[in-house]
Amino acid sequence: MLQTRIRRGLVTACCVAAVALVSAADKDGKFSLAVLRRDGLMIPFANYNGRAWNVPWPGSANVPLPISLTDIPKTWWGDVSPTAPWRAWLADNEKRTLKLEKPVHVPIFCGAHLAIATDYRGAPPTERAPTVGKDAVVTAGDVTILPITQVSVLSKDATRVVELIKEKFDEEEELASSHFTMWRHPFPPGMRSDRPIELEAFYRADDVGKNGPFRTTYIEAVRRYPAMFGDEGCGLVSFARAWITETDSGKEPIINLGVRITYCDRADVQFFQPFGRIVMPGSKNVYWIYQLSSWRDEFYNVASVTPDGIKPLVVVAGGGCAKEPAR
Repeated sequence: MLQTRIRRGLVTACCVAAVALVSAADKDGKFSLAVLRRDGLMIPFANYNGRAWNVPWPGSANVPLPISLTDIPKTWWGDVSPTAPWRAWLADNEKRTLKLEKPVHVPIFCGAHLAIATDYRGAPPTERAPTVGKDAVVTAGDVTILPITQVSVLSKDATRVVELIKEKFDEEEELASSHFTMWRHPFPPGMRSDRPIELEAFYRADDVGKNGPFRTTYIEAVRRYPAMFGDEGCGLVSFARAWITETDSGKEPIINLGVRITYCDRADVQFFQPFGRIVMPGSKNVYWIYQLSSWRDEFYNVASVTPDGIKPLVVVAGGGCAKEPAR
């Protein structure tokens, strides 16, 4: 049963690691979210007013920069007080209340964003990274951090997940290949299907809905191909992102999977960084908070997860560069 697998998964520490998970416990159900960059800049991106999500914080740097914190319009803070403390939920269950210093315009890729400087300083930035890394989700409101698991891609369950998605992967890879008008995949469908699928990211959370327990899984997987003549040593890669929802009801798992055909440099592929999830008290509504970023853009996201699958609710562009036209 799923409940037995859940208990077993929680005690199998050898193949899981903690990731941030947010459980809301605010009396009025109102709170705000921000991402904390490694350089100490905080970017608010979502607010929950007790009934629905909204985005009151202006993202574009085209808006006039307030001189100080007290000059920030109250409406920008959403439904939390402008003086509410902001708490960062860092790795290893470390909690830290941030000291907000001043509003700033911060360049992100080819654009810019309105942010708030804080007293936090993380590790030095990585030279090859396309953007500044994120160290935590930051919250204003009465919220508590709970654990979520990152499952090893070498675990037995990773093997099960690969088998689970294979048919859908093959279908979506063929669909992605058919979208090209001036190019044909050098490997026919039969040869593609015979090549292995490798998991590169594997995240999971178990929750209880109104009709019982359910499990939400996010994975990133690839199918690699040898370099052909003209590939300059960088072969084709079929990259897949998938959300998988499983319940104990006997229904088939819900697999929401898409494939992008690219090369080994993965120039336009977006990668997933989980910030946590919010479990609303009483209603049992569950929201995943995460970033999707590539070599030329990044987005901050809120998605509802239920036994019926995933539904994106908030997508905020952090910054990006326009894609160069094909030559």
